[in-house]
Amino acid sequence: MVHFRSLCTALLLCGAAPASAQLAIDRLWVDFEPNITPRADVIIRNESKDRYYITVAPSEIINPGTAAEKRVDEADPDKLGLLVTPNRLILEPGGMRSIRIVSLNAALTSDRIYRVRISPQVGDIETTQSNPANHDMAIKLLAAYDVLVTARPHEAKAHLVTSQGDKTLVIRNDGNTNLLLFDGELCAAQQPKAKTDTPACQGVGSHRMYPGTSWELKTGSSTDVLRARQRLFASTEPKSVVLP
Repeated sequence: MVHFRSLCTALLLCGAAPASAQLAIDRLWVDFEPNITPRADVIIRNESKDRYYITVAPSEIINPGTAAEKRVDEADPDKLGLLVTPNRLILEPGGMRSIRIVSLNAALTSDRIYRVRISPQVGDIETTQSNPANHDMAIKLLAAYDVLVTARPHEAKAHLVTSQGDKTLVIRNDGNTNLLLFDGELCAAQQPKAKTDTPACQGVGSHRMYPGTSWELKTGSSTDVLRARQRLFASTEPKSVVLP
């Protein structure tokens, strides 16, 4: 699932001039699955005409997926459990660089969740002055990407359980690792009367189920089901599930 925030840098310039910028990234999810090498590279490319000054900042996400979720910065990689290099780099137009991410975790009993923020900055914007009396604003939009990093325990297992009320369906992950439910639809449980009929469904989107968290859905009846696609690891293919 893509996570990013738009950064808007506004500079007062002589003359009206649109500006554009683009930083491309090869993936937004690094998954340290059980029994694999605990290091990965994220590739970034400067597809603009500007020189980019890139900062890379890792953080741990505490209590992910709950109301108490918070982002914690830690300068010591050993305490953080994650080593990210480099932390700063310059990327010329058309240039491409890799960012190495290494998990330093050992003997985990449950997931550790991280975000690595990759933020570009640019220098002054040059424009052609068409009218010295005009002083308009040029805006350059940059995308600062948040890469999701999941460090898994050796015996990683997600376990979804459900409970149903008159108008609710609650899905809970009682396992020790996260999974993603996406393309979700709440559907009437009854079978269609004919092959051409389909149950009435309502889209509910996606939700990452972290260990110990729940997803509460408002239903039309006590028999509604969730039809979705489920993905456990980044390397595994999604599969269709029906809950409960």
